Amino acid sequence: MAKTNVRVGGAQAAVTRRMSRESDKTRRARRCRLTAEAAPTSALAALALAAASACALAAAGIPLLSAATAAPAAGALKAPVRPPKAGKDGMEVFLLPPGYRNADGSFNQEAIVAQQKRRLDVINEKLGLKMRMTETPHYLVLCDADAATAAQFVRWSEALYASLCAQFGIDPKERVWDGKCMLLVFRSRAKFVEFARVFDSEHAADAGAFFAWEHYAAGEPECVHIAIPLDERDPKRLQELFAHEGTHAFFQLYRRPVELPLWLHEGLAEYMTVVNDPDLRGPKTAPAVAAARLMMPLDRLFKAVTGDDLKIQEYSIAFTLVDYLQQAGKTKFKQFVVLLKDGKDQDAALKAAYGFDTEGLARRWRAALAAENGPPKRR
Repeated sequence: MAKTNVRVGGAQAAVTRRMSRESDKTRRARRCRLTAEAAPTSALAALALAAASACALAAAGIPLLSAATAAPAAGALKAPVRPPKAGKDGMEVFLLPPGYRNADGSFNQEAIVAQQKRRLDVINEKLGLKMRMTETPHYLVLCDADAATAAQFVRWSEALYASLCAQFGIDPKERVWDGKCMLLVFRSRAKFVEFARVFDSEHAADAGAFFAWEHYAAGEPECVHIAIPLDERDPKRLQELFAHEGTHAFFQLYRRPVELPLWLHEGLAEYMTVVNDPDLRGPKTAPAVAAARLMMPLDRLFKAVTGDDLKIQEYSIAFTLVDYLQQAGKTKFKQFVVLLKDGKDQDAALKAAYGFDTEGLARRWRAALAAENGPPKRR
């Protein structure tokens, strides 16, 4: 994920985007990378751990990246951004609307949502699409696929939001983002790529999906949108991808847009894919169990920041760290996240919430996973 200064509709904004790199075997063979945001699927855990050569596996067509968890390599989002001009060709709908503040200084959420809805016509016109919009309590779902596919995403969006609130003890009435999260689902990959170029000034040819945090200035509304191409994906994998990206978008803006440690951001996203589909627990845990038994140090993972590459095994470790902390106490976990959002560093936040720092977490995590059967299964 990378931050860039971007003029969105004429307003200076810092936009944070996280893109998920698609798992096309040809692209993998050409790049020979295992450092994208990835978690192995059931048949892949042993291969990922035993592989002597990542390039050899990729060239052989072995799918080392799941469709739902692939992210860009570091540097993929660092290109300069040249967004659309303000007030030109309808791009003013990407500005904050007049009257977005109430008389008491609070944000007029209805006005913000109304402005977001105006984007539909501009997107359709510029991309030559016929997207339709469905509004839910927390999302605006734009989709140009068939009605059944659109209905799936409508269901998935609110189900994910409810699950996030339930898992982490968040009041569903607590506002996470301003306006509504815009979820754009593209039947055509070409149109997904064109949307990223025209409206986000990003190159997304190799992305499986992305979310963009729309940050205008301190003290201004914080909005977000997610873009996903269908790519004829299996619905189960597509839902996994949405759960991953949707969790990133949620925790990027929860309470305030303060960066979480990379291991926690990715661990949360992976954790929610498992909550969404418990069958993923085994394959997403196996690489971490192997790492724990080999006494693999976690210093690199704890120090990783946005833009760094993570290895497949590190995504598994990140997931199991979040899982361990959740099982150690959901109230404590929420306190940990809140302290981070309030500006504490991860060691101080862990110490205050759990009574141990990252070194203590690593020891406890290692002991839990090094046990013969790994961590206990969730209810």
